[in-house]
Formats: sequence, structure tokens, C-alpha cells
Amino acid sequence: MNNLVNNWIFGEISPKLGGRFDLAMYAQGCERLSNFRPMPQGGITRRPPLKHVTTTGNCRIIPFTLSSGESFIIELSALKIRILRWVGSDFLPVVFLPSGDDFLASPYSLADAWEVQYAQYYDRLYFVHKDHQPQVLIYSASSFSLTPFVPTNDMGENLGESQGNYPSVVGICQNRLWLASTLLNPYTIWVSRPPYGGSNNHHVFTTYDMVTVETEVIKDTEDWPYTTNDEGETVIDFSNSAAFLETTTDTEEVINAKCGMELELASGRNDTIKWISGMDNIFIGTEANEWMCPYDIDPTKQGASMQSAYGSLPIQPQTLSNGVFFIQRGHKLREITYSQNGTVANDLTYTADHILSAGVRQLITMNNPEPIVVCLLNDGTLAVLSYDKMNGTQGWSRWDTQGTFVSIATYEDTYGQQLYAVVKRGESYYIERFDFTEQEVFLDRAGEALQGDLEYTSKMVGNRFDFNTESGSTIGKSKKAKEVWVRCLDSGRIRTGVEDKYMQKTRGPVGNSDYRIPISGGARKELKVIVESVEGDPLTLLAMTYEVEVN
Repeated sequence: MNNLVNNWIFGEISPKLGGRFDLAMYAQGCERLSNFRPMPQGGITRRPPLKHVTTTGNCRIIPFTLSSGESFIIELSALKIRILRWVGSDFLPVVFLPSGDDFLASPYSLADAWEVQYAQYYDRLYFVHKDHQPQVLIYSASSFSLTPFVPTNDMGENLGESQGNYPSVVGICQNRLWLASTLLNPYTIWVSRPPYGGSNNHHVFTTYDMVTVETEVIKDTEDWPYTTNDEGETVIDFSNSAAFLETTTDTEEVINAKCGMELELASGRNDTIKWISGMDNIFIGTEANEWMCPYDIDPTKQGASMQSAYGSLPIQPQTLSNGVFFIQRGHKLREITYSQNGTVANDLTYTADHILSAGVRQLITMNNPEPIVVCLLNDGTLAVLSYDKMNGTQGWSRWDTQGTFVSIATYEDTYGQQLYAVVKRGESYYIERFDFTEQEVFLDRAGEALQGDLEYTSKMVGNRFDFNTESGSTIGKSKKAKEVWVRCLDSGRIRTGVEDKYMQKTRGPVGNSDYRIPISGGARKELKVIVESVEGDPLTLLAMTYEVEVN
């Protein structure tokens, strides 16, 4: 039989699907996909190589972008915040005057840095942590300042002012700052007023306005006007009705659409709030549930409805296209989006429920050059989801390097989004960039300190080849592959085989041609074709076919 594979849009799929060779998903997936990424067109191509940017220390990085020309990477390390940006061809930290230091003092330890949540509103970045007073990083007149953030409120609580009252969740939704989940009030959300008078400051959380009310009342009878009639009697003078009235002034509490809000979730389950994110509506993840507030919520029409009950980890969510992505308890990636039946939270790890088993440390999304979701795992590797709903792509792959990934972030420039990573190699830490434009040399160029370029292998291990025949299934029967034909695009040398010890390498670059590679080894009951890169050569695999004999 001649077997054709020309579509890997599901990437690496779960071992639990190992018996479902009747599904299109099985034919369009593989057992292992390392340092490749599925393309919307169906093929797979090598992951972009890493390029050295600068040296650093053990830290977490987060983005801070005002525009493509004003973009920064924020480093959170032990009790320090560094701010880096491109200056010409160098990626340099901002120097603060008059001290001359290249960092700002912060209250966060290195362990705290991974529990910090942040939210950007134009020129300011809000930081929250359950054990520290909120901070705000402000960029103004080409300089930065980091100051404590103290909300003004009338709720009788020391929000953001004392231990037990520090929020651990933050979000910017509908032009307001949302704070939530203090140690004393883990189910409560506080929503600021919109910024006043063109200011970007969200510090006012007061829930009502005091207004002056003037009321006309009838004067006391002793103060009424009197006159004498023709008979000489004293009578009330009705000639001027206004003389019987007086105006009193008072103040009243008034709630209007611009006031702050205090919301409390109460499903009867564990509603400790873990994250807040906004799209058209505002979504809230708790330890047990997912909630939604309407996009036009304000103090005159408050409301929250529970949408699902999956439960969330305290990892900041991300948006991509028209969905909100979050990490569910149990190491699943879910996307909150809309369907004909309303809001749904799709499980994007259904096809590869093993891929996040190491646990997720950080989550980011990118729109270009193709939409991807990147999960930094606790083992220092990346689980990458190529996700394009319009073209039906939902393919997982694994990315690693000689070292471990410590943190990841996007950086905006005039060419679009770039993916940056903090990488630990040996005992040193580096900031490196995935070069999605590279087409010729696929080596991780980690800088002079490592004395050269580092190889990484891109490897695809296909699913076991079985099918149903008139005489029954081929499961358990001996099968032998004689040769493999590959169709590639702008590719160098390539290895293929059915076992690692029988891999055959092409004599030269494959280019764009169809290339035949003979297969060594005998028959086997479990037949899996392997394709892998050679050194730093490019490899984009569009299709492959292999001839199989079944005994």
C-alpha cells in the first residue's frame, strides 16, 4: 500500500487517540512534533532559531508597548525592575538620573515576580501582588517612575493600603481599572471610575457622588406676611405667593454611571478570583468557575453571570482573535468565545491532553506571522499551539533548546510582534529572540559567551500506520516500509526512517523537489515514519508518501 500524508494541522496528538486511525485527526497528526510548527496550509516547518539579544539575570519579562516605536521589555528580578528597549542596534536598559542606575527599586522578590499580575493603560503599567501594596509604572516625558498606588474609596475598607487588603488580580476593562481578590475578600471586585478630565489615573474608586439639592418649602407660619384689611383686622397677605416659600440646601448620595463599583461573586462554590480579562464582555476566572459581566456594566446596571465551572489557575489570561485564553486547573488550555448557543469555553488540549502535563508557568499569544499560543512549562520547555480557526489549524508542538526557557514575552516593533525569551544556558541567563524571518540557517545563535551557534533538532514521529482491510485490521501484523518520498519547500538535507537507528540522510539539499529516500531495516508490527532535520539546514515538509508491505 502507498500511504500519503500531506497535512499536519493537528500537530502532536494524544496517545489516547492511538487506536482511532479511523479519524481524520489521526491522519493529520503525529506522535511527536519537536521544534517544528504546523502551518495553516498543512505542512510543517522548523521552529524559528533563537538570536542573541543581550545578557541578563534570573528574571521574569513582560511587555510594555505604547506604539511600535515606543516598546519596552520590563524585567522583574529580585527587588529590581529593569526596562529595556532597542537603541539603534543595541538592546539597552534605561538609565535613571541622577543616580545613574539602570534599575528601579521594587518590593518584589524573585519568587514574588511570578505571582505579580499586571495591566497596561496607555502610559502606565499597574502591578498587584497579594503581599504588597499595588505599584504603578508611569512613562512620561521619556522617563519612568515607579510609585505605590493607593486607591481612593468610600467603602470602609483599606483597599490597597494594608496587609490583607492588597489585591492580587488586576485588569483594564471598559476604560476602568478592575482590582480583585484580597486575602480578606477573595471573592470581591473593586472597579474604578473612568479617568477624569483626560487623565490616565484610575485611583478613584468612590461608589457615589455627593450632590447639592435645593428644595423649596413653606415657611413657618410665624414668618408668613400679614397685612391690615379695611376693617382694621390683621390678615395674611396673599398678594405675593413667593413670600410663603424658602429654599433649603442639603447634600445627597447619588449613584450614576460614572461611579465606581464593588461586586461580589457568590455561586456557593470556591469563587476565589484568579484573573480578569475583557473582550466585548468582561470575563472573570475563579478557582471553581468562569463568570461574565456585560460589556456595558456600570453602577446603575450591575450584574454577573456564571458561564462555566471548569476552574482556573492564577496565570494571567491572554487574548487572541476573538477569544480569551486561560489555563484550567488540571493543565488544560481553554478559549472563551462565542457560539450560536452563547459563551463557550473550548478545551484546546483535547487533541493533546498530555502536552501541558509538566504544568504551565506563563502564557502568551501572538498574532503574526501566524496566530500561536505559547505556554512556558515548568520543565523549561515551550508547548506551542498553532491556532487558526478560520483555516482549521489546531496543532501542538514542543520547542526546546540547549538550556531552559525561564520566561517569555512579546515585543512590538515596526515589523509586528516578536517573541522574546529569557534562556538559561549553563549558569548564565540571556535574552534571546525567535527569528521568524530566518530561512537559511537554523541554529540558536546564543552569543559570543557560548562560543558559537547551538544546534537543535526538528523531529516529527508519525503515528503508527494501521488501517482496515477486507481481511481485518493491520494491528499486530508485520509491516515494512521500502522507501519514503518527501515533497519539501526550500529545504536542505533531511533524515527519514522508521526507527532512530535506521535513519537515512539525503546526500544533499532537497530544495523544492520530490525526493526518494530508501528505508533500511526489516518488518515490524508498529510502523512509524520519522522525519528530522540535519544540523542547521532549513526544512519545510509539505507531503510525504511511503510504500508499505503488510505480511
